[in-house]
Amino acid sequence: MKEKLKKINLIAKANFVFKTKLQEYKAASELAYYRRKTLQSGVILPDYNALFQALKVRLARRGIHPVLKRKGSLHIFLIYMLNNWEAVLPIVLKSFGSISEFECCSHGFNSTAESWSDQRGAMNEAMRKSFHKANSVKPVDIVVGYLSGDVCCPEILREMAQLGAIVLNFCWDDKLGFRGKMRGGCWTGPAALASIVDLNLTNAPESRIKYLIEGGLAMFWPEAAHPDFHKPYDLPFEYDVSFVGGKYSWRPKFIEKLRKAGINVTCFGNGWGNGPLSGEEMIKLYSRSRINLGFAGVGYSRKLMCLKGRDFEVPMSGGLYLTQDNPELSLVYEVDKEIVTYKDEGDCAMKIKRLLNNPDEAEKIRRAGRVRALRDHSWDLRFEYVFKMAGLIE
Repeated sequence: MKEKLKKINLIAKANFVFKTKLQEYKAASELAYYRRKTLQSGVILPDYNALFQALKVRLARRGIHPVLKRKGSLHIFLIYMLNNWEAVLPIVLKSFGSISEFECCSHGFNSTAESWSDQRGAMNEAMRKSFHKANSVKPVDIVVGYLSGDVCCPEILREMAQLGAIVLNFCWDDKLGFRGKMRGGCWTGPAALASIVDLNLTNAPESRIKYLIEGGLAMFWPEAAHPDFHKPYDLPFEYDVSFVGGKYSWRPKFIEKLRKAGINVTCFGNGWGNGPLSGEEMIKLYSRSRINLGFAGVGYSRKLMCLKGRDFEVPMSGGLYLTQDNPELSLVYEVDKEIVTYKDEGDCAMKIKRLLNNPDEAEKIRRAGRVRALRDHSWDLRFEYVFKMAGLIE
């Protein structure tokens, strides 16, 4: 019945508008709540030096006084669920030392399964045992998690911390899903873990106050790319404009308007006629496309935006990147010189035509974007930065 209703155009449109407004309202009201709390408490977001000192004090209270080690000698306990890009995590972390992994899916657990509420306890117990086994072989220096309250019980991370491990957790969906839903007396979002994690890592600068109010420390730490994987290929241009990603929300209408404006856009991913690409094919596509199109919207919303993994993967792969005008991009790129942004369909079409008609300008931006990504946005640099912040490596 639900699928039949979706096919009725008027109902589908009303459903889309309702979900969009609901998501925007939830995000805005949650952020407003934490901003009020910040004003009431008089808490000030710490800069780098203050955050470094606060983390040092936090660890000292647990009796942890890290001794600097050389890069390559840490013992890292990595907890994550492999869906796509996450495969890069154990690869990049190996340069920092030995890795003990707990990849949830390989243990037979799936947080998207209908039976997840029954699986969660068993998975957390398996995670706990895996940590104890790794820690008995060699004390774990640091736990790196890509976790939410829905996946991980706070008590498990607390136990790891009590055994002397520094705990990091990163989240890239905390604009919309910071608290999530209340389930079993606990939030399903990263809010449930914020006070236990020693340093929370977020790709949304505005979310840092949320972690602070919930009793945690947080640092702006956006996505990145890996130069061994995200690299240019010596291939001729085959597409004027390409897009890789799912066909949902307002994306199809946007693409349709570009095509009506005379733009030749080729799309790949779930829902599009060309279907999805493998990881390698996707990276090669960046070299085969004169322009690589991006969207910054979160969920159903165009207004609510966040940084995306592709913001770093496309430029590092040598692709010319044209994406939605997310203000946060100016924190990581020089817009219009290293990447290009658009405000709406008309602006996007105009910039596409300009870039296609000016190949020298396009090539200059393409090259500058790759230089910047290699210099500032590799996964190795991201982790090195945070491990130095934790006082673990020289």
